[in-house]
Amino acid sequence: MNKDILLGFLHFILIAAFQVFILNGMHFVGYINPLIYVWFILMLPTNTPKWAVLLLSFSMGFVVDMFSGYIGLHCAVLTFIGFIRPLFISVFFSGKEIESNLRPSIAEMGLSNFLPYLAILVFIHHFLYFTFEIFSFAEIFKTLFRIVLSSISTILVILLFDFLFFKQKK
Repeated sequence: MNKDILLGFLHFILIAAFQVFILNGMHFVGYINPLIYVWFILMLPTNTPKWAVLLLSFSMGFVVDMFSGYIGLHCAVLTFIGFIRPLFISVFFSGKEIESNLRPSIAEMGLSNFLPYLAILVFIHHFLYFTFEIFSFAEIFKTLFRIVLSSISTILVILLFDFLFFKQKK
C-alpha cells in the first residue's frame, strides 16, 4: 500500500510539473493546448474511493490553477471529471476489474478499450475547460476548433506517455 501511495504522489508531482512548466507555455498554432493533467485522475485505480478521487481532482486542479493564472477553472473542471469518472468506470470495466484495483492504461485494458475511455473523458474535460475559459458564444467555431485540436493533442501525448512509462503485457 505504501508503494502505491508513493507512486501516486510521484505521478501527481511529475504530471503537474510537466503541465505547469512545459505545456502551459506552449500554444501550438494558437489552437492546440495539451492539458495532460487530466490523465492523473483517469489513471487512478478503479477501486479508488470516490471521496479520494474528488479530493485528488480538486488538488491537481488547484495546483495547475496556482501556476496558470486562473482562479478555479482547472479545479472546477477536473473536479467534475473526478465526479463523473465512476460512471465511465462502470461502463468500461466489469465488476471484477473494478474490484481488482485495475489501473486504467493500455497495458491493463488494451488500446481498443482504453482509447474510448480516455477520449470521451478528455473531450468532456476540454469542452468544459474551453467553454468556461471563453464563456461566450461569439467565437463558438474557434472554441470548438480548439476543443477538438487540443483534445486530439492531449490524447496523443497521454498515449505516448502510457506506452513509454507503463509496462505492456506480452
